[in-house]
Amino acid sequence: MNKKLVRLSALVLVCMVLFTACGKGDSAAGDPGAPKYTIGYSNMDSNNPHFVNWGEGLRNALEPLGHTLVEIDAQNDGSKQISDVEDMIAQGCDVIMIAPVDSKGIKTALLACKDANIPAFILDIPAEDADLVTCTVATDNFSAGKLLADKMVEETGGKATVAVIDLSVSEAVRKRMEGFFSVVDEKPDMKVVIREDCLPTVEDALPLVENYLQSNPEITDIFCYNDLTAQGAYNACVGAGRDDIRIYGIDGSADGIRLASEGKIVGTSAQFPVKMGEIAGETACKLLSGEKVDKEILIESLFIDQDIADEYME
Repeated sequence: MNKKLVRLSALVLVCMVLFTACGKGDSAAGDPGAPKYTIGYSNMDSNNPHFVNWGEGLRNALEPLGHTLVEIDAQNDGSKQISDVEDMIAQGCDVIMIAPVDSKGIKTALLACKDANIPAFILDIPAEDADLVTCTVATDNFSAGKLLADKMVEETGGKATVAVIDLSVSEAVRKRMEGFFSVVDEKPDMKVVIREDCLPTVEDALPLVENYLQSNPEITDIFCYNDLTAQGAYNACVGAGRDDIRIYGIDGSADGIRLASEGKIVGTSAQFPVKMGEIAGETACKLLSGEKVDKEILIESLFIDQDIADEYME
């Protein structure tokens, strides 16, 4: 598999401008006769700002060139997402981009794209059936989990009683777990005492962590696979009067960075979804203009804690 690891510093990711013309050279931006395409985006869940930001990045890359973005919210429902992709195929989208609700279950939608001869891009959450995917654009999720674990070791001196919030149907979360446990498994005094699945919402994480605190009051640290579950974990700890528990998230969302800035969580392994959306849009343009594109484009993460949170608040 041809993999391209995009290693960009956070400063470059925040500051660099990624608007390049669709196709080779500078032909498309000012050429009214250049082909115009329709790109479909199956958004995993519009209640999650992370996936909304992906859409913003796609629009940044596509709309100035006259292309159309069709975005449909899957509402965190795998069956609806498959139906949404089928609708995009019927609409004649030239490329379909999917942020999967279920890394395994999305195979049905990918097969439908293949049957229709429409390139399928996977965004953010890798699909299990990578052979059906034209290009995956995502954070290096292993790195994000490892960065979080490294910070936990730093904060605890390598001695902690850890609760983990998981989402085993997500390939992205599985990679985050692999990165996390690659560090924790080497630390005999880092004990994971409870680990359960949770939907990626504040509302689902809150009662889960309430149960964690009742069943395992010895918990000192909580690994949350995204910032929404970190917010839910924080709310649960506040409700239980447990201000001694350290909470860690992944996403680098505005809310996650705010929580870090205010010292409510230790920090968040940041992703850059607007920039990744721009990269995905530009890559689709290259593909449609006849260029070869990489099978996988991975963006490195950055752990944002209270010390640097203010730099990334916007």
